[in-house]
Amino acid sequence: MTVDKYRGKKISVVFPQELFEVIEKLATDESRSNSMMVVQLCKEALKQRGLQY
Repeated sequence: MTVDKYRGKKISVVFPQELFEVIEKLATDESRSNSMMVVQLCKEALKQRGLQY
């Protein structure tokens, strides 16, 4: 997956410190950036709810 594929909308999000630390650890463990980890988690959450994106 290339960087060009994700030239989409940008938003600013403020995470509680504890949540950010969990996301940061997951990102490190999966060799992803924090931003791409949040995208992946959102995709998984939408799929779990039966929603397509």
